[in-house]
Amino acid sequence: KSTRKEIIFDPFPTIFDPHNRQVKVLDEHNKDFHLLSNLLTAMPSVENMTQASDFSSMKDSLDRAHPYCFSLLQWLINSNRSHIVQLKQQQIASMNTKHQYLLLSAPPEKEARFRELKLLHGSTYAFHGSSIENWHSILRRGLVNASGSKLQVNGAAYGSGIYLSPSAAVSFGYSRMGGGGGAHSKGNRFLNANNLYCIAIC
Repeated sequence: KSTRKEIIFDPFPTIFDPHNRQVKVLDEHNKDFHLLSNLLTAMPSVENMTQASDFSSMKDSLDRAHPYCFSLLQWLINSNRSHIVQLKQQQIASMNTKHQYLLLSAPPEKEARFRELKLLHGSTYAFHGSSIENWHSILRRGLVNASGSKLQVNGAAYGSGIYLSPSAAVSFGYSRMGGGGGAHSKGNRFLNANNLYCIAIC
């Protein structure tokens, strides 16, 4: 629903017709947002999919919803390079939410370099807030420097770069609850962008 979907929905899904693998029904050169919206609307809830007795029954439910739903689900999973684990023992109490996750997205060599520098200089936590509509790309591309590009929506008072804050309250101000669009037409099957904040602790 976002008016910025053409520039922020990156990468755009690439899926093939399951009955003819030579035919792409969605890709970056064929950004059919109407079809994509229909697929996401038809997609069974995550709860229903995880309650399927086996893989075949889950796929059958997706195929009944729409012939392209399974292909889209495959793309969504395969395109997410991040390893996400729910935090249970190391949650930050001041965040006042149980929905806290550890997300690892850096290549092993970059992570190793970070740990080397951490030993030399130490480290600290900082927060990054962004509208929920941006997280599809962030989970797949990582945080990027949008300064001076068509992606920039805020000022750059301190120059070009990725902005973080030691204060969660400041970052929450940039998370723009509701920026991703309205409530889902079938109720609260998915997280509702109208009441969802998302910030990263880096």
